[in-house]
Amino acid sequence: MFLTILHNNIMVNMDMEVRFKLNIDPDKLGDTILIAGLPGMGYTGKQAVDHLIKVLNAEKISEFKSPYLNAPVVTTINGIVEDLKEELFTFYHAETSKYDILLFTGAVQPPSAEWQHYVSYAAIEAVKDFRIKWLFTLAATPIEYYKYDVRVYGVATSKDLLDYLIVNGVIPMPGEGVISGMNGLLLGYAKRSGIEAASLLAETYLVSGRDFIAPYVILKTLSRIIKYEFDLKELEDRAKAFHMEYTSKVKKKEEEKGLGYIS
Repeated sequence: MFLTILHNNIMVNMDMEVRFKLNIDPDKLGDTILIAGLPGMGYTGKQAVDHLIKVLNAEKISEFKSPYLNAPVVTTINGIVEDLKEELFTFYHAETSKYDILLFTGAVQPPSAEWQHYVSYAAIEAVKDFRIKWLFTLAATPIEYYKYDVRVYGVATSKDLLDYLIVNGVIPMPGEGVISGMNGLLLGYAKRSGIEAASLLAETYLVSGRDFIAPYVILKTLSRIIKYEFDLKELEDRAKAFHMEYTSKVKKKEEEKGLGYIS
């Protein structure tokens, strides 16, 4: 894509083609599950996919770099400005005893609707020659109160897949709704390409913070759906520790309130 940007009344032309070339032969892979997770509510999907990259010892097979699509911020450590991040979206591959697994993640959600479409379309185009059994996007849906036993909702591109999700404990998203960002667009472009796809959305109370329960629950649910056990011990331990810390703080506040504590 050739992009023209008006910056300080100066026309700047940038040739910014969005394309992923996966460094792996699709003919050498068997049935493949594609799992995508990007930054969003509770950082749920991003944490889940990052965990799978780690425990499956996944290999990077493609990336997309651009200094222009990152968040308009710089990070600093002890007063020193870090380099601008350019590696934004990445594909990984892992081989398991049951499936080949492709993992797709990114450092950010694209900053505009146009770029969300461009990157989503490019990601689906990159996997069209693979034997994709299912695509799952991992995300979250907000709730107004904290709880440990969060539920997982889902939408799918076909009734058969939705029924299969329901059998495995997923609650169909009721009524009419929208899934914003790439988590939704990936489903749309997958359906257009004939790929069965679904989005799993774990409940989260921490809309703007990092949730440590939702990523564990969503991967536990995904394991049940695809009939393959991921190593989730680290996430489970983190979720339990977070729950204990949270309930302890709530209990302490209640006790202080009962004693007439004045801050």
